[in-house]
Parts: sequence; structure tokens; C-alpha cells
Amino acid sequence: MTIEFGNIKNYNADRGFGFVGRTFSNPNGKVFFHIKKIKKIHLELAQRLDNSEVAFEAANFWYEIETNEKGEQVSQLWLGTENIPQSYTHELCGFIQKVESIWKNVDSPKQSWLDLVTIELVGVDRRHELSVERHNLETQLREAEEELRREVEALRQNEIGRIAKDYGLKKPEADELHQLLTEMRPLNFTRSNQLSVYIVKHQLGYKYQYISGILRMRNADREWDFHGGFPPRIYKIICEELRLGNQGSYAEPGVFIPFKDVY
Repeated sequence: MTIEFGNIKNYNADRGFGFVGRTFSNPNGKVFFHIKKIKKIHLELAQRLDNSEVAFEAANFWYEIETNEKGEQVSQLWLGTENIPQSYTHELCGFIQKVESIWKNVDSPKQSWLDLVTIELVGVDRRHELSVERHNLETQLREAEEELRREVEALRQNEIGRIAKDYGLKKPEADELHQLLTEMRPLNFTRSNQLSVYIVKHQLGYKYQYISGILRMRNADREWDFHGGFPPRIYKIICEELRLGNQGSYAEPGVFIPFKDVY
């Protein structure tokens, strides 16, 4: 057998049974209980449940789980850890270790039951100490994340500055070009037409308002508008930065209107 802690999830007063939640294992699970188990140790609570005078979430207890042919059910329960038999000391020590590790794991959100269970296991003073420790860890984490964000932004701005300087672009153009290059590099395109197909398919031209737009194309006696196209100078920079092979085309680019001037 094992023990658990949880609050009542539902209770049928007419039939005298319900289900109690789990905390430490299978948190989404529920265990069957009968009201007679509660009457043995807390008659007042049982009566309040029968009369619907207490909210289920406010009724919680420690309990022992037994498994039979009908599944898991509460075999005995206790309203406080001081009443739990010494035979479960090892399990309680394990719960204490788990609870303390949860307090220190700031990568996961704090569970709603954590304060109550911590007080049950180690008392109010230790809960306060753990709360302070978690607050300090969260502060350190936020500071580290902010420092990383600043470093990443500094690198981004340096790269935008390089692109603007190397190719004689204005900052909005260099900024968008950097965004596009950052998005395209992991795709490992090798040819320029792969880039063009991707841009059109995902309508990225509407994302890059300065460097993409409507490019007038001409081939012999036929002309058409290429939505999501780049002016030749931008297209050349993209191919150079991404090291794309240009397979060439008989079509010639003409007038370019950036999307910022269209929409």
C-alpha cells in the first residue's frame, strides 16, 4: 500500500461515496472513497459533506490506497501528518524531498497545493524559508534571462549595422533583411528559386514591407507582377548572404514597389 494527499473532487451524498484527488503520483487521477471512512475520524466533516455545507476543494486529507478487483480506493485516512502511522515515515520523508525540490524548480510554475502540503509536511517556518529561496531563485533567473536578452539584442543590432554598412542600406531595410536571413538560414536552401517559392507560399512578402513588394517582370512581349518579389539589389544581397546559386531566368525585373507603399 501507499499513501497520498488530496482534496475531494466529487461526492454523492445520497450514495455516500466520492473521489479524492492525488498530488504526488498521477496528479490527474482520482481515488474512490466512502463516507464511512471520514465518519470514523471526523464526524463533523462527514456531516458537512452530507449537507453540502463545505466546498469539495476545501476538504482535503492524507489517505492510504489499497487496490482490489474494483480498482483503487481509500482504505484509511488522516486529517494531519501527525496522525499517520510511523510505518509510513519513509514515504513522508520522500514527500518532503519532493516538495522541497518542487519549490526550487523555478522552471515550472508553482502548484496551487504546494503551500498547504508543505505546511502539512514541514511546518509554517520551513514553508516560509522555501518561499524566500524560490523568490531569490526566480529573481536570479529573471536577471539571467534579461542579461541574455540584452546580449542577443546587441548581437542582432551589430549584425543589422554590418548589413547596412556593407550594402549601403537604410536601417529599416537592413533590419528586415536580417530577419529574413535569420529565418531562411536554417532551411539550408541551395538555389534562389527555392527561396522565391518559399517566400510566395508563406506570403512573407507581406511581413517584409521594405525589402519585398510587387516586382514588375518582363519576358519578351509578356509582362506580369510578381507579388513578394525583391528588387535586384536586395535579391543579390540575399543570394550572397545565403550563398544561393542563381540558376538564371529569361525574365527581366523592372519597376519595384515595396509593400510599404502599397498597403
